[in-house]
Amino acid sequence: MMILVWLIDLLVMGIKVLGGRMKVNPVLRFALWTAVLSTFAAGVAVLGFLLVLLQHHLHNLA
Repeated sequence: MMILVWLIDLLVMGIKVLGGRMKVNPVLRFALWTAVLSTFAAGVAVLGFLLVLLQHHLHNLA
């Protein structure tokens, strides 16, 4: 249970850094934004790939 509290605390700190409420090195803030955006882009790519696989599967059933 304590691990969950630590993970939530890290998430809150990350959001504060991204939002500019916590003073950090600008390089760290840029790197964190890059990581967040690349993770989002990877998620969109995986979702698109899964939709293409679903389309091929449904096409082969017909």
